[in-house]
Amino acid sequence: MKKLIGVGIVAAMVFSSGAQASGDVLAGKWMLQDADSTQAKLDVAVENVAQEMNFFIRALARPVLKKQTQICQQWLLDWQATQFQFQCDDAKADTIPLTANGEVIKKDEEGVEISGTYQQTSDAVVVVLESERGKRTNTWKQVGENELLFTVKLESEKLPTPLTWSLTYKR
Repeated sequence: MKKLIGVGIVAAMVFSSGAQASGDVLAGKWMLQDADSTQAKLDVAVENVAQEMNFFIRALARPVLKKQTQICQQWLLDWQATQFQFQCDDAKADTIPLTANGEVIKKDEEGVEISGTYQQTSDAVVVVLESERGKRTNTWKQVGENELLFTVKLESEKLPTPLTWSLTYKR
């Protein structure tokens, strides 16, 4: 995963309760809405965090933070018998066991262990991925019949406040 001010951030999801409760509703292809304003939303999120930093660090921090705010034009969400799969655009799909509750689920490209938690409710899936470098929480929540709100929260001891943003997707 990418580095965040010398500290890598990994991805994660939360919310659990029925193995397939959200699967029937959230499974499938979701396309980004309001793409024209998406970059502006992410720039505001980055600037809000950067403004909390020491003046001398801001210029170095902004580009690193911007790298963490990846825009997915499309999400593919799917469930198999024992795992949840999520794929951003044409990137390799990520998976997490439905039973993941903080155990190590993979290593990043530098060999750092990443633990994961999977949670699900009737209208949302949350995946939290965490390492010694930080924590990333991804939440996919149904907010309308064919509308999905994707929210990311990045946390690190190197950040004065979490970096958070939300984007809307439709089928």
